[in-house]
Amino acid sequence: MDFVIETEIQRAPPDVSSSTNPIASTDRASREMRGDRPIRLYLDQNYLSGIAKRKPAFRELEPVLREAVGHGSVEVLESVVHERESRPRPDLGLLELLRGLSGGRRLPELADRTGLQARARMVWTIEHEFPERRTRTSDVGDLDALAVALIACDLVTCDAFMADVIRRARLNSTHRCELFTGRRRDVLRLRDRLIAR
Repeated sequence: MDFVIETEIQRAPPDVSSSTNPIASTDRASREMRGDRPIRLYLDQNYLSGIAKRKPAFRELEPVLREAVGHGSVEVLESVVHERESRPRPDLGLLELLRGLSGGRRLPELADRTGLQARARMVWTIEHEFPERRTRTSDVGDLDALAVALIACDLVTCDAFMADVIRRARLNSTHRCELFTGRRRDVLRLRDRLIAR
């Protein structure tokens, strides 16, 4: 399978180790001590759409999420990928919804060295463990967004396939982030995670 490893703006290097991302670097040595700062949350397009469309499980998540954001215990971070993916459906108001939650807080536009390494590992995992899978148009955006979010955030939402890829590559363990798919049980698990923050 011929999978796109690079985009117009970045290429995954063969061997990288150090992080230069200021958001990702902050408190990395003591990430388990989350009481020192808000929990950082990345919401993918599926979660934003679920909230906007008032889907059942997301209706239960939304008030808990808004309360956590209002109290300052959770920070939602925007990605440049959100803007690209929201253009086809401006009628859904996903960017407005996101900015109401993020307060303008953003992830870096480009992955740093650690993020590029994570991206390369995800690409390798897809190519070698899912050789029959067809590349989707959304894959590049998912990889670009997750390469930054996995390093910078404590809680990351993504589709079930990408969650499987990340777990197979052990990136969630490496970067100490919790993954949540758009499946009902995971949406409710995120709700409960925010309640127990």
